[in-house]
Amino acid sequence: MKAIDICRRKDCSGCEACFNICPHDAITMKADWRGFLYPQIDANKCVDCKLCSKVCPSNKARTTFHFPYSMVFVERNQKYLAQASSGGAFGVMARYVINQGGMVFGCTMDNEYNIRFIGIDSIEELQKLNGSKYVQSYVGDIYRKVKKILKANRIVLFCGCPCHVAGLKSYLQHEYNKLITMDLICHGVPSQPYFKAYVIDLLSQKKQDFTTFRFRYKPEYKRDKEDSSKVLVGFYNKDYYMTYFLWGKCYRDSCYRCRFAGGQRPADFTIGDFWNNKNAQLPINVEKGSSLVLFNTDKSQHFKELFKENGSCIELESLEQAIGKDGGQLAHPCHNDFRSKLMYVLYKLFGVKGPKTLFALECLRCKI
Repeated sequence: MKAIDICRRKDCSGCEACFNICPHDAITMKADWRGFLYPQIDANKCVDCKLCSKVCPSNKARTTFHFPYSMVFVERNQKYLAQASSGGAFGVMARYVINQGGMVFGCTMDNEYNIRFIGIDSIEELQKLNGSKYVQSYVGDIYRKVKKILKANRIVLFCGCPCHVAGLKSYLQHEYNKLITMDLICHGVPSQPYFKAYVIDLLSQKKQDFTTFRFRYKPEYKRDKEDSSKVLVGFYNKDYYMTYFLWGKCYRDSCYRCRFAGGQRPADFTIGDFWNNKNAQLPINVEKGSSLVLFNTDKSQHFKELFKENGSCIELESLEQAIGKDGGQLAHPCHNDFRSKLMYVLYKLFGVKGPKTLFALECLRCKI
């Protein structure tokens, strides 16, 4: 393997644009000691074309965030609202694209708790993409598949973290009119090996015969062959994974330097939870979930009526009204401290017993 950094290691988001662009398949994604994937170059295959460096989003200039047109959205159809983690904004666009004969690309979690990108083209398959996944997703060759569908003149919706959307758009190298992108208001990402070890440990401890794990779950929605009483849900302040995730103490290094937290969003739409209604006091029912939707591009502006036709919408006037005074992940990345490394060191040495013990000590200190 060549000792070459495609970008600065601490800036690498693992978007895999370099892996997808390499015409000689000289790049493989290898896990570091924490389980995060980084590109490695095979010297025997590399021809030094530097395409990998050219498409890397981390090598591009950071631009300033400008608050665009935005709204709070709540899906009108109660079935679709129950299926959504928040207010159903992703589902509205996904069903539109599928009904237009297109494909939707997003993340799924399989029965072995692997998180990866897939493409679907039917409403029935859409459930595979529903739900939050608080872990870094494997990209694989998904950008190549998106390009193939676009070249077949089909409409595509791609939804992922902002680094994934930036990776895709940089890989494509020019705009496609039939590509619609959505990025998430992302906190950061833990590694997959750590996540899988946590879920397996959590499921093994429970006396009840749970069959699966969800990060968030609306019990009124039952997936195919999935009894809601058999679903184990992670809870803040009750287990180490979810609490450290929400505290921002288990992320990839680049997440603490994220160019999109406080920088220009790469996608047509930015979506996330709307949780500020206690302060904003908007005339909208958010009890069953609500979505914050930012319309970042001219392309996205054409879909305002689609959202209004499918749910309740309230236009927002400012970033403070949308997120609060702090601005959250739209204003700045999470703060890093020694615990984000210590947690993984303990996990590497002792397995999940390491971060569990650290969390127990944190609970005593903070009286959680």
